[in-house]
Amino acid sequence: MEKDSLPKGSTWKLLPNGNVLHRSGLELESNGHHWQLTPASGVDFAVFTMMEHGLSADEAKGLADLLILQGATWATTGLH
Repeated sequence: MEKDSLPKGSTWKLLPNGNVLHRSGLELESNGHHWQLTPASGVDFAVFTMMEHGLSADEAKGLADLLILQGATWATTGLH
């Protein structure tokens, strides 16, 4: 899904399959117990943060955890 399809000014978008899409193009999914990056978005995130920006694995994980927390909060608290 293209990030251009997000509502203007929005950071997150609820997708028809229940996943949430960040304006950066990263997608989160829930297994009913916790939220995580989809496999494809996880790879994209790792490449972007570690290879392109030189973050350590711990730094990248911390950043991913923060992004997931924000997306999960948005999706589950009805902020959309």
